This record gives sequence, structure tokens and C-alpha cells, in this order.
Amino acid sequence: MRQDNSAKGFRVETAAEAGGEPRHADLSDADWRAVRHAVLVYVRRRGHSRDVAEDVAQESLTKLLHYTRQGQTASLFALAFRIAANCLVDRFRGESRYGDAVLDTYPCGEPLPDRIASDRQRLARLTAALERLPPLRRAVLLRRRIDNQSIPRIAAEMNLSTAAVEKHVVRGLSDLREAMEDGEELKGSLS
Repeated sequence: MRQDNSAKGFRVETAAEAGGEPRHADLSDADWRAVRHAVLVYVRRRGHSRDVAEDVAQESLTKLLHYTRQGQTASLFALAFRIAANCLVDRFRGESRYGDAVLDTYPCGEPLPDRIASDRQRLARLTAALERLPPLRRAVLLRRRIDNQSIPRIAAEMNLSTAAVEKHVVRGLSDLREAMEDGEELKGSLS
């Protein structure tokens, strides 16, 4: 390899640039195994796990094969080591981009997608059941349960007796509970 003013500082010379004889494009299996072993040792000596070394060796050999098909290299091992070093840098950059792994001790507080879908179905069922209630019963029930108004206040504002307001609330809740239970039975019978 010869010093270069490129961004990486090195480039691999082809055999013709180095003034030597070009290597044969047809490398034997033993040559490829030797290069793979050398890259594995190279990566392992830099403190990486065997899995990382295997991945880097695989990627390095793939790129090296591509380079050897384009033109002959002066040193197959030098190019393999340079590719492996670049692969390690790329791997480090890729891992640091995403930060640390999420620990199991801090589970996500958000509901799971199936729970969200189930809750949306239940909300749709509840909305439909509310729309089926008689208008007066629905108005009384919404004022009592949603707006949290007192029974005497609802009775006074709607010109009803407190007993009538209580009956509307009880019947409305009963109708909604029945509609929601029917929906649960239908859901269970479909699966």
C-alpha cells in the first residue's frame, strides 16, 4: 500500500501500478480460507466477539471478491485488512447511532397494538350503544356520568323529578352494560 492524500489516507495499488505481476483472478479455496482466517484473527485481536469477527469476515470477503473481479490487487491480505478495518468502523458508527439497548427493567408503558385495537372496538360498541339510547335517557346519563352533575341539579335543569333522573341513570347504565356484554359474547363466539 502506498500513502495517498485521500480521505482515508491509504489506497490499495493494483498489481500493474505496483510494477508486479498480476495475480490470477481464480484464487483457490485455500487462498480464500487463509484470507478469511487472517481477517478473523485480525478482528478478534482487536477485542471483538467471535460473532462480530464472523460477520466482518463475511462482509470483507464479499467486498474483496468484488474488488478482485474489477482488477487485480497487489496484496490480497492488505486489501482484506483494510476492508475489515472499515467494516469495524462502519459497525461502530451504526451501533452508536442508535444508542444503548433498551433494558428489560424499563418496559414501555404504552399499550400493545392488539390492546389498542381491542379498546377501539369497545369504544365503538359503547358509542353505538349510547346512540341507541332514548334522547332523554342519554342526556341524563351523560350529565350524571360524564359531566359529574348531581341528581338534584339535573332534575332542576331538565324539569324532572329526582326519582325520574335516578331511574334514567340506572336504566341507561343497564342498557350500556347489556350492550357491552353482548359485544363480548359475539367477540368470543367468532374466535
